[in-house]
Amino acid sequence: MSEPQLVVIASAGLISGFALAGVRVFEAASGEAAAREIGRLTDQTSAGVVIIEEPLYEDIPEELRRGFARSSLPVVIPVPGPDWTAESSAHEYIVEILRRAIGYRVRLQ
Repeated sequence: MSEPQLVVIASAGLISGFALAGVRVFEAASGEAAAREIGRLTDQTSAGVVIIEEPLYEDIPEELRRGFARSSLPVVIPVPGPDWTAESSAHEYIVEILRRAIGYRVRLQ
């Protein structure tokens, strides 16, 4: 039996970063597609924790979400994605990532 793994289910714009970090990812365009993927992962023993983009999770019918909550594995955790509603948000987000990585704030042109 293999160790439980982390799996991420998100929209196309978010899975690339997780994939680059070596995390197993699945792209979903709707809550229905995400629910199918979680159902498939539930049948497998390799998925221990499933991180799902919050808008996708909210699009899953309540009955299925309750079923995920009752299931011991995988543990399904909805997380908010980045909010790109304001143009400066993306810029500030990148600057903050760089500050954490190199230890000081940089100025992007």
